[in-house]
Amino acid sequence: MSGNSGCTSLRGKRVKQICEYAEKVIDDMNEGMVIVQGGGNRLLENGRDATVNAIMKVVERTRKKNVRVAVTSLLRRLACNEEYERLRKEVNRDLHEKILVMKAESIREREVGFSFLDMDDLIKAGCFLKDRVHFSQGGKIKLSQRFIRWIRATHLLMEGRMD
Repeated sequence: MSGNSGCTSLRGKRVKQICEYAEKVIDDMNEGMVIVQGGGNRLLENGRDATVNAIMKVVERTRKKNVRVAVTSLLRRLACNEEYERLRKEVNRDLHEKILVMKAESIREREVGFSFLDMDDLIKAGCFLKDRVHFSQGGKIKLSQRFIRWIRATHLLMEGRMD
């Protein structure tokens, strides 16, 4: 793959801070790929609509640019309560639906693509540290492998080698 690449971890940040950072990165891009993964910190405080709207604002920013974007599902946390889990699933459903609509529109408009990466099947109890919130090394590797698969497939699409 050619061009610049990078990875930034904003561990412990709220969705607003993550999205503000992502918007700056996207503004400086002419082409490429972005993966937005975050939104779980203070989810109950931020709420469903604010979380979904902040993430979708980032996705909208990539329109009319040659930037493909993937939004990951909000990740499960074993240490969180049922209210958090219910809200997390609602946010994921909303994000997935909105991304599907944008994906359909992008095909019609011949814009670059949008993806939703559902991580629920990936995250198992053994992926966490003892705090049951943060990933173990094995959990980080699984997450990274999923990102790499998306990056490779997206790169091939951008190069016109995959239909």
